[in-house]
Amino acid sequence: MNKISINNFSDVEIEILNKLNKYGKGYIVGGAIRDILLGLKPKDVDFTTNLPYETLKDLFNKYNPKETGKSFGVLRIRVNNIDYEIAKFREDNYEEKDGIKIIPEEKKVSFVDDIKNDLARRDFTINAMAYNETEGIVDLYNGQKDIENKVINFVGNAEERIIEDPLRVLRAFRFMSRLNFSLSENTIEGIKKQKDLLKNIPEERITMEFSKLLLGENIKNTLTLMKDTGVLELIIPEFKATYDFEQYNPHHNLDLFNHIISVVNKVPADLELKYSALLHDIAKPIVQTFDEKGIAHYKTHEIVGADMARDILTRLKLPVKLIDTVTEIIKKHMILYRDVTDKKFNKLLSEMGYDNLWRLIEHSNADNSSKNNEVVSTENDLHERLKRAVEKQMQITVNDLAINGKDLIELGFTGTEIGQIKRDLLDKYLSEEIKNKKEEMLEYVKEKYIKK
Repeated sequence: MNKISINNFSDVEIEILNKLNKYGKGYIVGGAIRDILLGLKPKDVDFTTNLPYETLKDLFNKYNPKETGKSFGVLRIRVNNIDYEIAKFREDNYEEKDGIKIIPEEKKVSFVDDIKNDLARRDFTINAMAYNETEGIVDLYNGQKDIENKVINFVGNAEERIIEDPLRVLRAFRFMSRLNFSLSENTIEGIKKQKDLLKNIPEERITMEFSKLLLGENIKNTLTLMKDTGVLELIIPEFKATYDFEQYNPHHNLDLFNHIISVVNKVPADLELKYSALLHDIAKPIVQTFDEKGIAHYKTHEIVGADMARDILTRLKLPVKLIDTVTEIIKKHMILYRDVTDKKFNKLLSEMGYDNLWRLIEHSNADNSSKNNEVVSTENDLHERLKRAVEKQMQITVNDLAINGKDLIELGFTGTEIGQIKRDLLDKYLSEEIKNKKEEMLEYVKEKYIKK
């Protein structure tokens, strides 16, 4: 674990901290402390203080402070195009219900003068640390120890922290995935008991956390624990059918769920690829059939799966462009398992573009290496073929042809004929039978389509 000192912070951050401590008490708090101890560069540096909101406004008035959270004592300032949040120490107001402390809807927080009260309301121990130059690290909940042990613990009672904000369930899994940590038994038990509260969280907030955790390096273990705690099917109910689903096919030596998470783990950290891997075989339980030898087959699973993926991702309110990319990859994810001619490969590049064909290749490689290696070969030259196809400029579409609609109109063609001829020209180009040269294409059109 790394050490922390004032030298970890910029001149602006030191200036803010010094000003807070000149007129009161101030600390850098939360994720910045965690990240520095982990040897990471903090994404955000937040401050907490005993100074009241109006005083903060006066102290930092030259930075045009934004009153974004006055009722919570939060001031936001922008310095050198970086946003900083300065918050008054506060504590949550609890009332007891069925032996568990909950926060009432009205008057959720009170302002206090002690950092101890403020740290008690944080989510996880690794986020409940504060620092200033005089006191060093204030760590009341063994956050440093949990960082050393790579474990996620809630501050205090796990169930109470989840009831305060059920999204903390997914935040726990996000830290597990992104930081390569594990969850403590207390954390797991709290999640199991209160996971259903996720149903009350807006889909957009759930998707934001879920997308972040998909990109973590510990995603395989994270998805397994999300299954074991019953959280994964709360987000994607269709996933439950993959649990313990035997594939009964010599190409596979893993059950469906473990095959899927292996593919998710092996594709690069690209969100479109992660969602494609996660959902590529989602339709297998629906389309499974058996032959007379008892071997299972999954014809059309890529087509049905693409439709299911579109429904799932739309429900999760992901961007349309991402949804289109993922469904295209799923729909085509079986193509590269067969021998693909140069013409077919060039056509794929033209249809999909470089980025998505690259993704399809990466998916195919991860998928194959997650199958029975005694039956399925993982060796191929697909990336080399992609490189060669790009060098030969095979990523063009009908809009990139050397002749256009106007040229064809001048030759006497009209209406649907024009589109048909352009598609034919593109096909001939992708077959490497003609070059994308105006004269050559015009000659081809005259020979084939103009009666002599």
